[in-house]
Amino acid sequence: MMRRRFPPVAHEVAAMPRRTKDQRRDDYLDVGAELVAETALAGGADPGLALAHVKLADVAERAGVTKGALYHLWPSQEAFWKDLLHHLLGEQRLFGANAIAAVAERFTPIEDGRAALRSFGNLLFDATRDDPTFFTRIALFSYLHDETVRAALDTEFRDSIHLVLPQVEAALEQMGRRMRDGVTVWDFAVSVGALLEGLCLQYRIDPSRTPDLDLDDGARWSLFAAGADGLLLAFTELVPDGRGGS
Repeated sequence: MMRRRFPPVAHEVAAMPRRTKDQRRDDYLDVGAELVAETALAGGADPGLALAHVKLADVAERAGVTKGALYHLWPSQEAFWKDLLHHLLGEQRLFGANAIAAVAERFTPIEDGRAALRSFGNLLFDATRDDPTFFTRIALFSYLHDETVRAALDTEFRDSIHLVLPQVEAALEQMGRRMRDGVTVWDFAVSVGALLEGLCLQYRIDPSRTPDLDLDDGARWSLFAAGADGLLLAFTELVPDGRGGS
């Protein structure tokens, strides 16, 4: 006589712990964050409505559940958007800092300070121009009226600057240059950050707007690296008796 066999799925389901309400909430917010990043990269959303295109129906479809499962956790679409915004801010995972950190970690310094910064600038632009998290960060600028958003973006920007300052300071020393009176390395970093954001947006509009430049030394100069180099020379001066050149 054959013994009755229960379907393996029944055993697996019975053994799996049920996810808590908070865990399911975070799962759905993670899905919402994915949709924000994808749309930011695709350029399909109104830049003034960074989250408004993320509908509960789309989140439910991506998560493989019914809309009712989400409305059990949020009473309205607006309530979901509010929690999604704070989820993005709290996680700080969609701000682009990871791309900058990755460049800083794999960058190998060289003796020629100016060439080192050019190489670093090329890598930085290549890493951010197609990074969805970087464009999500820019999309969140439309929420700058919210103090929480401003504080989170400020923290992320400062953290990103601290990742690149060692390369800048090392290059200045190698070049025999220093910041001019009245300006700081921070001023330079803010200017370069604005340049990076602007050129990444121009690249998304049309890549031909941000071509590599054919300069005299024959090495690659991305438009960003060339612009950052010009800013560096404008913000700095030769140290007296320094070994810096052009």
